[in-house]
Amino acid sequence: MLQKMSKPTKWLVILLLVVLVSSFFASTVQNSFFSVKVDKISFETERGTLSGYLYTPRGVDDNNPAPAVVLTHGYLNNAEMQMIGAIELSRRGFVVLAFDMYDHGDSTWETPAAFSFFPRAVYDAVQYMYDQDFVLKAANGDGMIGVSGHSMGGFSSTYAVVFDEMDFATNGYRKIAAALPVGADFRYIGVADPETYFGPRSAGVIAAHWDQFFFDNVTSSANGSVRYKDFVKDPVGLKFLGRDDEGTAEASVWYDRDGGQRIIYTPDETHPQNHWSLETGKAMVDFFNDAFAFQLGEHADLGSLTSYGIEIKSGQVWWLKEVFTTISLVALFLMIVPAFLVLTQVKVFNKVYAEIKAQPQVELNHNLKALKFIVVLLAALLGAFYLNIFMDRQVAGLGLLAKAMHYIIGGTFVVIIGAWLMSMAKPESVKVAQKVTLGAALVILVALAFRWFLLNPTIITKATYWSAPSINTIAYWAVAAAGLTFLVVFGTTPVFNAGLNVENPYGLKASWIQVGASLLTAIVLTFGLFLVVGLMEWIFLTDFRLYAYAIKIFNSQQFVAALRYMPLFFIYYLASAIAIFVNTKGMKAWKADVLAAFSLVGPVLFFLVYQYFVLYNTGVAAFPTFSLSSILLVGIVPTLTVAGIVIRRFSEKTGNIWTSVFFTTAFFTLVALANTAVYLIQFR
Repeated sequence: MLQKMSKPTKWLVILLLVVLVSSFFASTVQNSFFSVKVDKISFETERGTLSGYLYTPRGVDDNNPAPAVVLTHGYLNNAEMQMIGAIELSRRGFVVLAFDMYDHGDSTWETPAAFSFFPRAVYDAVQYMYDQDFVLKAANGDGMIGVSGHSMGGFSSTYAVVFDEMDFATNGYRKIAAALPVGADFRYIGVADPETYFGPRSAGVIAAHWDQFFFDNVTSSANGSVRYKDFVKDPVGLKFLGRDDEGTAEASVWYDRDGGQRIIYTPDETHPQNHWSLETGKAMVDFFNDAFAFQLGEHADLGSLTSYGIEIKSGQVWWLKEVFTTISLVALFLMIVPAFLVLTQVKVFNKVYAEIKAQPQVELNHNLKALKFIVVLLAALLGAFYLNIFMDRQVAGLGLLAKAMHYIIGGTFVVIIGAWLMSMAKPESVKVAQKVTLGAALVILVALAFRWFLLNPTIITKATYWSAPSINTIAYWAVAAAGLTFLVVFGTTPVFNAGLNVENPYGLKASWIQVGASLLTAIVLTFGLFLVVGLMEWIFLTDFRLYAYAIKIFNSQQFVAALRYMPLFFIYYLASAIAIFVNTKGMKAWKADVLAAFSLVGPVLFFLVYQYFVLYNTGVAAFPTFSLSSILLVGIVPTLTVAGIVIRRFSEKTGNIWTSVFFTTAFFTLVALANTAVYLIQFR
């Protein structure tokens, strides 16, 4: 049957089958090869609705309860990011709830202000789990519930212990038996001495040596947090362990305190690596095995771990799911071009194609090729140089670049005057002067708009409209990067095209019908891809994921937010598409794809390599205050790589850039908004 299909249709069918099969195998790892029941659940709380995944080992029910662990994620993520703990603990016999915090994923509440979603989230989830008969409780009412969360989820886990201890003062029992904050220390907990609230519980901290934010309570904040740290030598870490008088402690060693036990793990990894680490996975499994063994032993009416079918298994399997979700992710990306080719065979959508007139290919001479290579490389280095200035909106750096616009505008006027003076000496060069004037006018307009944007760094911060703070950081960088790209492209392309009769040099030339068809095609293609994502999530409860990068279905709140960000990202993808169209003309396909991807991701890679090379070799990053933004950069590497190639392929097929710009804007904006905090205060 496949032999009778067109090549794009054949590839589309094959890739859909790959997605289906890999999603199935990802789900079998997630449910521990059918030994754990995984359900998507949601429940009401005093503050709204929490949603997540409930992992129930076979044999656990209301008559056969088991210890439970509540897991949650950090600021930028969703419940799916807790797969290490969810898979490894549930397959050993623990009940696990991995949930979306408020303002994330499918969890919602009417937040009175931004950045207030986390303090009560874990404790609200604990209240729900405590009320379930399949969760083990002691005769005195103590719950056998553990809590753990990453980053902001780690803060919420600590707050849960604080609230639980406050409730204990009135009701006489503790719902939480064990707590393991990951990637979160105690500096931002809004009570005095939060480490004293753990009491007789088992408590630990996973404090990575290269964590970009936390675990250094000695270095001044002005000197930055992106540096090596060792929490077992930190005064706050020592106080948590009850070793502040001794002044020394060891990692991965239990210490007695307040009738409970304390431990700190210090994996050799960064903050986001906690999500994707065999070392962190082992620490989490070891912690809850030891913690519940201790806590069960503290209650005469409770047995041992084996009494509840909990096995001490060696090894980890979560990475297998990661393999299969990565295959699904790659297959989804590979599906984009054949899906586009199949879709545009339909009469309405085939109007995206321009009638490309056959023109003789004009090769640039070696000198111009070398000059073009230098320009592209310098543009990437310039983008890398200004990257942290744009993302952290450093006023001094932005102001200096804004002043540079004066020189660019002045120099452009000089070029215009020079061109017309030449035309007076040589009347035959009037057409050249006209082209120079048009191109120069574009440069001046871009420089003026860019200068205004640089002098207004607080734009894109209004939480009631642009309601995803992490996306605000990326969006400001994107628009600023677009400004640089426009200046370089409009300033250099006329030089390379001088003397050549180039049809549609920037890929902008298209009829209104073509532009309309491009928009419709982009919308339908985006809808089709997310339909595949949604079906796999609905059938198998899995997403498309690699490390901290994921594609998952969005909800109505995230969709509305995405619509508001799309005009901003449209500017970025428009500039990128023009640059790719200009620079990849006439190149071999694979070389053009590499250059297209490099045009977008090159500055990011240059910056990240430099930042972390310096960090790992000196113990302090090149830009030690560049913490959250450096994590955001890692997350956009796959997007920029794929977007560059898609732009190149679509533009080559259609003869203009419009389909590629509309599609990358719509698709990748929705991808970003489905995986971060989106506040609801816009709807109040």
